[in-house]
Amino acid sequence: MCTVTYIPTGKGAFLTSNRDERTDRAPAEPPVTRYAAAPLTYPKDSQAGGTWIALKGQRDAAVLLNGGFQNHARRPSYSRSRGLVMLEIVEATAPAERFETMALKGIEPFTLILFTGGRLMRCTWDGNRKHLKELDAHRPHIWASATLYNDDAQQMRAAKLQQWYGKTAINMESILDFHIQDDIRFDAGQSFNEHRDAMATVSVTSIDLTGPEPAMHYHDLRTGTTFVTRQRPAASDEQTAFNSFHWKMKRFLIRLRNWEYWPLECVYLPMVPAWLWLSMKARSVCFFGAANPSMRYAGFAGERKSRIYALMPKNTYPETLLCAAGIPLEKVLALLHRSSFKFPIIAKPDVGERGVQVQLLTTEADLDHYRQSSRVDFLLQPYIDYPNEVGIFYYRMPGEQSGRISGIVGKELLSVTGDGISDILTLIMQDDRAILQLPALRESLGERLRSVPAIGEKVGLVPYGNHSRGSKFTDLSHRITPLLTRVIDQICAGTPGFYFGRLDIRFKSWAALEAGQHFSIIELNGAASEPTHIYDPKHTLFFAWKEIYRHWKILFEISIANARNGTPMMTFRDGREMVREHRKYLKLMQKM
Repeated sequence: MCTVTYIPTGKGAFLTSNRDERTDRAPAEPPVTRYAAAPLTYPKDSQAGGTWIALKGQRDAAVLLNGGFQNHARRPSYSRSRGLVMLEIVEATAPAERFETMALKGIEPFTLILFTGGRLMRCTWDGNRKHLKELDAHRPHIWASATLYNDDAQQMRAAKLQQWYGKTAINMESILDFHIQDDIRFDAGQSFNEHRDAMATVSVTSIDLTGPEPAMHYHDLRTGTTFVTRQRPAASDEQTAFNSFHWKMKRFLIRLRNWEYWPLECVYLPMVPAWLWLSMKARSVCFFGAANPSMRYAGFAGERKSRIYALMPKNTYPETLLCAAGIPLEKVLALLHRSSFKFPIIAKPDVGERGVQVQLLTTEADLDHYRQSSRVDFLLQPYIDYPNEVGIFYYRMPGEQSGRISGIVGKELLSVTGDGISDILTLIMQDDRAILQLPALRESLGERLRSVPAIGEKVGLVPYGNHSRGSKFTDLSHRITPLLTRVIDQICAGTPGFYFGRLDIRFKSWAALEAGQHFSIIELNGAASEPTHIYDPKHTLFFAWKEIYRHWKILFEISIANARNGTPMMTFRDGREMVREHRKYLKLMQKM
């Protein structure tokens, strides 16, 4: 981010950056590819989460330099990392226009070199004003950071480039040689930076836009390692293959052989007569409506997680931040700062829908991307890294002092184990459960699919226990004990108006959970809760139907008992309004 060259050729161009940094700064992560509207490849700064160089799609690239036109006095703090600002600009459909319109007050001065649509542009923020200038894309250019080098040092570099360009065959090797020569890489004698004695050129990153498949070459000068990441089109042969007839048929046959993957309609439509029977007995198709008086629609649909957490005993669930749809990034970061959150964090819609849009965020850039794409209010929580996750189904009859656990499901998160030879994609293709997630995993993992885990290394593919995202569910109902029941009963009795539902819990060990220690309730679900232990592969569909009806009957009995105690039942009109609201909300979710 301190010395940058743009070298045009007859077939395209090279954009190359020397990263001059303090030698005690944590090394950057090698380039990764994130798939959104267009593939975006960049090395990630491990400290701030941003970047200084990026390749977007097939022909767009950008490089960041610290400082504007001249050196500036640094403030103690800034509102946002320049590397994150750069990512937001580059990801935009029209990056130069995004630079001109975005608010930069509170951002440290920077210069951004953009090569997009065949045009070369210099975007400069001097701390007070923006400056946008189109440059000649047919001749070479060199820039050096104004925070490190004075005019003499910059003019020397320009002269060196002209001399080199006129007599050198242009290719990746010759450009690297130019960037690592003594006069171009960081030299403390040329710099006026106060930390110059502790600085060095730690890497050289070059974007090659001259071939049919653009590539990013990342040279780590500290370790001598080179990483080459080729930018495949968003609609590459590989991606097309995932959606080919062969793979669609393979996924169809896996689902056909295993009822746990069948659409909900196939599982629940045969249960309609049972639902109607209970509705007739209750004289309401919404017989569940009085089961959990403290929850909207008894927690069947439309209830906000933030309201449910507020009912639960303190310290039983993760610290939670509620963010309104469209909230500015600055406000989100301020909330995180006040709460002392640290990445990674979990983001999820305030009104959930079977794990849709639950994401693990590891950087500010991930958070900003989630914030921009969310059309609904969402929650942020610290990632709970306890090794075990279960769903515990609980109910208590109104008037009784204690409740019961009716089932426990263990959740084995989707993962693969390395053999030292196969890449992650190959390992996924050997696992039916993972194959079903292949299109989604390609989007979330990108180039990580081609990395090769060591022998015995376990690689998590989805960081949360959701059946629709590949988690294996195991019936652990044999784990029900008086000690565990007492702990869960205390929690649920301390949640006003809650009689029926499922608690999704992460915990350290069974002994700790039975002692009421080292656990966190990730979700508390109401009347719509499934007895998810039915999805254990060892269980038949007939077992599932039997368990579903058993729990519906309990739900019916609790709701009727509460109604007799004065809790109003839901009317048909209430049910129709609930369905209307739910459909409207799902449409918003689908836009994310």
